[in-house]
This record gives sequence, structure tokens and C-alpha cells, in this order.
Amino acid sequence: MTSAEIQARSAALRAFYPMRVIREQFGRSMIALAEQRGDLVALTADLMYATGMAPFGERFPERLINLGIAEQNMTGVAAGLASCGKLAVVCGYAAFTSLRAIEQAKVDCAYNEVKVILCGLSAGLSYGVGGPTHQTFEDVAIMRAIPNMTVVVPSDTIELDQALQAAAARPGDAPIYLRIGRGPEHAFNDTAAPFEIGRARKLREGRDISLIANGPMVVEALIAADILAEHGIGASVLNMHTVKPIDREAVLSEAANVRGMIVVEEHNIHGGLGSAVLEVLRGGHGFPVELIGIEDIYPPIGPTFALRESLGLCASAIVARAMAMPRRN
Repeated sequence: MTSAEIQARSAALRAFYPMRVIREQFGRSMIALAEQRGDLVALTADLMYATGMAPFGERFPERLINLGIAEQNMTGVAAGLASCGKLAVVCGYAAFTSLRAIEQAKVDCAYNEVKVILCGLSAGLSYGVGGPTHQTFEDVAIMRAIPNMTVVVPSDTIELDQALQAAAARPGDAPIYLRIGRGPEHAFNDTAAPFEIGRARKLREGRDISLIANGPMVVEALIAADILAEHGIGASVLNMHTVKPIDREAVLSEAANVRGMIVVEEHNIHGGLGSAVLEVLRGGHGFPVELIGIEDIYPPIGPTFALRESLGLCASAIVARAMAMPRRN
């Protein structure tokens, strides 16, 4: 099967999945959560419209605090509100939530053991036209290195809603970082399927190769698995939505049943999901593990889906790597 044929088949399969705007769903999910939780307070850094929070502000004007373009202050205020018993939800761009306000996330939230839900929107290449200042390809590595920090990467609008609900219900005094996209993405998850932080979702069964992915790369892994199946290669697909704490049992179970593994993420190959999986497998399992992600570069500026394609963050690239990699007998 030629590269062009694989790309054409990928496009045909991708068309089966409807497109849903992530930030719009975030706004709807926040309203639904606020209706359930009278203690919820949302904070934003002058990004009401960019994060889909304008309808929330209209519905709950007294429960949305706009701190202006001051992410560090916003995170510190959120920690203070949480220490007073509020469910504080930070609604900002991932680039600034994980970089500009990292000291406050570490010290005010994680070190002081207060539960703040840190929502990093426009993550990965979802704001590709914003360039390196707004593209976010290092946030998972940063956040998962902070003790007492949970890191969750929802894969579509359905899982975003489930992850936000799970984060709000999660017991304990620890901050949670939700890595969220921006614009239209393909929706594929089952609304009735249970969601649990720290437990991966098995979406496909296969004994030849395991595809482990999160965020918008999960649908690409599903498409790749379908194409590989058409060529006699059984690929399992694991939606590893929680990077920390990672589902070690799921990773080890995959390792015991396949002959090769590919980890796919819209993040730098250093320190993200791929690194977390390799940490689980560091004892050695005698089979190849390959990482598909953003190499150690600053991606160019451009539309999201074109950028992903150019960087190999797509089903056709996964298929090509899967077909080329050696596999344990």
C-alpha cells in the first residue's frame, strides 16, 4: 500500500467521526459542573471568549473572576480560594498555565496541598497559528515532574466533559492539570463508557502491536489500527488519558501480549507520555518501543491539522512506522 493510498484511506476513515469544538464544550461542561457544585469558582486571565467561558460568565457572573493578563496572580488566587473551601478552576492557555505560572502551580497549589483544577486550553498544536509562544509541547513534562500533581489529557469533547467531572469529584488535596485543546476535533468516545482518572481505556484489541496514545492522537491511533487490520496486523489501542498517575498495569499488560509498541502524543518526545511509558517498561521487555511526537524542535506556524500532518502526528505516519518496525517473535 503506497503512502498516498494510506493517506486516502485515513481520510476516508476519519470522515466517520464528527467534529466538535473543544473550547465550546469546555464552556458547556463548566456550566453543568457549576450547576452541580455551588462551591465552584472559575478564574480566567482575560480569556473568557478564547476559552469558551463567556456563556459561563453570563450564567454565573458572580462566580467568574477575570484576573486580567496575569496568570501567576490567577493561579495564586485560585490556591487561596481552594484553601478556603472553594472548588477553584483555572481557565487559561496551556502555554501560560504551565510555563508563566509554574511557580504558583508548584508552590501555591502542589506544595501547599490544595485542590485546584488547572485547565490548560489551546494545548499542543491546537493553536498552531499562534506560533511557538502559544503552541504547547512541553507542558506534560513540566507538570508531571511536580510532586502531588495529577496530569490528565482528554481526547475529545466527550472525554473532556468526563475528565472535568472526575477531576471535580476526585478526593484529596492535590492539584489536577487538564490538558485541553481549542478548536474542532473528532469525537469518538462513548458517553456511557466509565471514566476514571489513572485507568486507561482499551479501545481496540490486537496481538501484534500496541498503540498507546492520548489527546487528539487517540483517534489517529484508532484509524491506524483499522488500516493495519486490513493488512493483517492486529493493533491494540490504549487511550492513556492520565499521564500521572499512569496506569502501570495497563502498560505492562500490553507489553505481555504484543510484539511491539508505539506511543503517540502531541507533545515533545522528551518527558511526556512516551517517557512515562518507557519508565514503566524500564525493566526491559525484549521488544521495540517507538515514540511518535514532536521532535526536539520548535514547530512551524500553521493550521493545526496541516501541522500535525507535516510532523507525522497522523494515522498514515503511525501505519508507516508500524509496518516498518521489527517485532518480537
